[in-house]
Amino acid sequence: MSQTQHAHARIIALAALMQAAKLVDDIARKGICDAEDFHALLHSLFADGQQSPDDIFGGRQQLKTGLTLAKQLLSGEENIEQAKIAMSYTAGMIAVEKRLSKQGDMLSVIADGMARIEKQRDYFGSVTHESVVGGIADLYGETISTLKPRIIVHGKPELLRQSVNTNKVRAILFSGVRAAHLWQQHKGGHFRLLFGRKKLLQDIEEAL
Repeated sequence: MSQTQHAHARIIALAALMQAAKLVDDIARKGICDAEDFHALLHSLFADGQQSPDDIFGGRQQLKTGLTLAKQLLSGEENIEQAKIAMSYTAGMIAVEKRLSKQGDMLSVIADGMARIEKQRDYFGSVTHESVVGGIADLYGETISTLKPRIIVHGKPELLRQSVNTNKVRAILFSGVRAAHLWQQHKGGHFRLLFGRKKLLQDIEEAL
């Protein structure tokens, strides 16, 4: 794979991570999130390894929210508080993926679980049907959520106590860990986020 292809895949992965961070924060603080952005992230959980980075999320245009947020953060346009929240969730998802990649047994459980949930998706005809989201959330709770340290979600307790919101947050975090795998696969990492911002920003602007 060429450097250009790696760079493009990293931008798609970073956009998905940022989109996941924003949606988690939206649900935790407001109890709602954009339906199309949510669909794109869940779509990625059913993608196979042969698909292009764009196709994993149903097309690059489905990650416009994440691309825009990534551009704002890397260029310093986003306010400090929002930037801290987005970077905290993003770093958390990348760290969890690194731990998960070493858990062979857990990866097998996840693969079996996703095969089961895929049948549910086919039956209900939608990746965002509440039964499918609930299945993804349960699988996340049984597997990824047990890895320490866990990703802590901050928001309004009365919203986070509602099972519909909890399920969505877990499903989004699951998709974020999937995006983090794509990020690592294409030579991403904490150092690139910290010290490769100028190049990332340039690639994001091209993607937009």
